[in-house]
This record gives sequence, structure tokens and C-alpha cells, in this order.
Amino acid sequence: MTATILQANRAPYILATIGLLLFVATFLHENDSVSYAWRGTIDSVGKDGSYTPPASSTASARKDNRPSFYEVALSYGTDKVTTHKYHHMYEKYLASLRDRPLKMLEIGLGCDMHYGPGKSFYTWLEYFPRVDLYYIEYDAACVAKWANSTTGATIFSGDQADVAFLNRFMKEAGMDFDIILDDGGHRMTQQITSLNHLWKAVKPGGLYFCEDLQTSYWGRYGGDPRGGRGSGGPKTKTMMGVIKEMLDDLNIKAIANKAPNDLSEEPTELERTHKVSADMLFIDCMEEICAFGKKDV
Repeated sequence: MTATILQANRAPYILATIGLLLFVATFLHENDSVSYAWRGTIDSVGKDGSYTPPASSTASARKDNRPSFYEVALSYGTDKVTTHKYHHMYEKYLASLRDRPLKMLEIGLGCDMHYGPGKSFYTWLEYFPRVDLYYIEYDAACVAKWANSTTGATIFSGDQADVAFLNRFMKEAGMDFDIILDDGGHRMTQQITSLNHLWKAVKPGGLYFCEDLQTSYWGRYGGDPRGGRGSGGPKTKTMMGVIKEMLDDLNIKAIANKAPNDLSEEPTELERTHKVSADMLFIDCMEEICAFGKKDV
């Protein structure tokens, strides 16, 4: 009987010991999992600072089994996701449009790229299976050579800074684009002229993207290396300068009293700097790229 009593008295201690061991084992397992995930994230960062999203995180971010924009673009080797990180912008705004019939224009076929034309062309055709795709490309010889070997897009040859050409393009291609994307010559006159004149070809509720905005600070593209921060102000009109002015335009209805300390004066609405701001809903900028949304009338 004494042995039975001793065993009964030990039972709580044995159970407590087993519980403690299970708790420690669980803690160590979870800690190892966290450590492994952390190492995986760090290993995804290259020596040059580039970041490659883990396949598992990319897959979990979408609702189906189709490849993401990043995966499609990477498979074709476009610099939109290698040199640049435009996939963050395009996944944000375009993922929900994939199954819709879309009319899209991209300025710049890629004729001046070291890998040649067509990388983004194939990317868009796969990403948007119902896209009606158009291109504007300055290099007429490249267009003639490349267009003969492929189908799937309507290509116009001309200078995006040429207003007469842009008007002819809209007359022939139409003014009902869901998406317009400027990945053309990147010069200030090209980016600014294209937005000013092609904006009216964007449908209500549509989107306009401008890539490679870093050239606003590069002198060889007509940019201002000082970024407009010098005491004398910017020495030239840059695309980023225009974007900053349009941000003011979007908020121009803020009170602007004729005499700030005189409450007898009614506030007046300031005038917008840019006509395109009148029906612009938003401007969203990420690294080297901005998106412009048109109001849905």
C-alpha cells in the first residue's frame, strides 16, 4: 500500500515534467522556424541590393495558380523587373484587370535595349490574355524588321515628342485606351509631351504609367541634376517637376485667401497649372515610376 501511495503522489510531478518538456520542444521548433524564415528573406537579397521575392510568398499573394506579373516578366527577361522594380506598381493596379478585355498602348518597343525588342511585348500578351496591344516606337527600321516576324500588336513608328504624329496616332488607333504606358525615350520633352497629348486617349477610369523617372535628374536626358533644389530653382522643366505641379493641381481647391489675415475676403480657387489635372483622380509614385488615374465619369 505504501508503494501505491508514493506512486500516486509522484503522478502530478511526472505530468508536470512531461508538460514542461512538451512546451520546451514546441518553443524550440517555433524558434527554429522563425530563424529559417528570416534567413530565407536575407538570402533573397543579392549582392547588388536587388531583391527576389520567394516563390511561396509570391504564390500566396494571388488567388489563382497563374504566374504573377513578376514571374511572367522575369521569364521573358524584361528590365521592368530585373533592373527596375516596377512589378510592385503593376501588381497593385493591374492584377485585378487580367481577365478583362483591355486596350493598351506601350510607348517603346525596346529597340534600343541590349537584348533587343519584344521582352515587354511578350510579357503583356501573356499577362493580359484578352489585350488589344499597341506600340509606338521611334526606330522605324527596327519596327519594319521586327514586325514582320511576329503578330499580336499594332505598331506605329514615330516620335512621341511629335505632336502631329501623336494626333495621327490617336486618329487611327482611337482614343479609348484602358492603359497607356510610357517606356519610350525617357527624355523630358518626350515624357511631358506624351502625357499632355495622350492623356485624352485614356478612357474614364483608365490608367497612365510613366517609367524611368530617374532621368528627370540626368542632364543627358534634359533633366536637372540638382532636382530643382538649387537656390535658383530648376534650370529646365522636368517630368518630375510637372508631376509635383500636378500634385498641387489635385489639391488646388484648398483655401487661398486674397488677404490671409482678412476674414472678410472670400477664399478663391487657384488656377491649375496643367490641363490634364482637370480629370485626374490620383497620382501614385514608387521608385522611378508613377501612375496616373483618370476620373471615372
